[in-house]
Amino acid sequence: MAKQRRRAGRARAKRTRRGLLVTIALLVLAAGFITRRVLAPRAMYFLTHRGPLRASEPAADARPGDPPYSAPGEDLTDSDRRALDRVVRQKSGER
Repeated sequence: MAKQRRRAGRARAKRTRRGLLVTIALLVLAAGFITRRVLAPRAMYFLTHRGPLRASEPAADARPGDPPYSAPGEDLTDSDRRALDRVVRQKSGER
């Protein structure tokens, strides 16, 4: 009699565990679908429709005479800058 009760208790515990695992699996599956349908389009829109970078604000460590496209610590002479601009124009197809 005691063995039958132990076996019945084990079977009930297995069914309860199995039911809990099925419930958790269904919740994870539902969360995946919701994430895919709601968050993924927003993330893709954010990645593909970014606004332009704000170039109107000068860098904090820029000197007043620096051109707006120079990086901090970049000390190019005028001839170096002209050569660089020429190379960039050639690469972009402009003449």
